[in-house]
Amino acid sequence: MIIARIAYDAPGKDEQRKALFEAHRAHLRSGMARIAQSGPLFDTDAKGAKRGALVVFEAEDLAEVERFNAADPYVVNGVYDRVELLRWDKTIG
Repeated sequence: MIIARIAYDAPGKDEQRKALFEAHRAHLRSGMARIAQSGPLFDTDAKGAKRGALVVFEAEDLAEVERFNAADPYVVNGVYDRVELLRWDKTIG
């Protein structure tokens, strides 16, 4: 099963995000879930402000990704305003 996590940055959390970055990065690399791809998301306008992040998981089930998400330091500490977990059926690639 492929699950996409789209996480939207909470406003006013830049300092907290910086302070937790290494812990968040370590979590992504922890092996707690299989990550196929991961990276930040930006606005498409000229300013290109960071808006959040996308993580694509190859998971046995949704519960695996839910556990991973719940333990992410950015989620635990409210750095993300909103997180969506969506099943994705890849058709090309």
